[in-house]
Amino acid sequence: MVPTGFRFCPTDEELIEILHHKASGNTATGSFDFIIERNLYDLDPKDLNWNESSVRLNKNERYYYCRRESDSREVMGRGWWKATSHVKVILSTNGDLMGYKRPLTFHRFKDDNQRNRKAAIKTDWIMHEYGLQSVPSDWRLCKIKYKGKDNLKEPKMAAGAAAAAQFLRT
Repeated sequence: MVPTGFRFCPTDEELIEILHHKASGNTATGSFDFIIERNLYDLDPKDLNWNESSVRLNKNERYYYCRRESDSREVMGRGWWKATSHVKVILSTNGDLMGYKRPLTFHRFKDDNQRNRKAAIKTDWIMHEYGLQSVPSDWRLCKIKYKGKDNLKEPKMAAGAAAAAQFLRT
């Protein structure tokens, strides 16, 4: 359980260190038990654990451990996470390469049966995927955030997802 008043505003270097502990099997990461282990490529981001029982972090952010088992970032035929910018290299204080941070945006297919990427809708879901360079690992630490802006192009969410989005805005 996280103590009252807990704040989690880590730097990129600190997130890489947390990921390094996870990838090396270090059990000292127990204090970060609010970082959920989940396959992010099985669920639409709005269907992830965004309820009130989750630890409330920086308003509308959640952190997840995920294994990258393939090069595909497609989410079960519902859309895909598209790289939006350059990969940022993360260096330690002494200049050693620790890992990287990759920014991604979720794009939703208009029709689940037709995976037409040209007709897909860019959503307000963003992810920063952190990976290790120091040790080989399939583990990633992902920070997912809903930007909270209303987007008229995005299809209306189901009642539960709309409630989750409203919770995130408050």
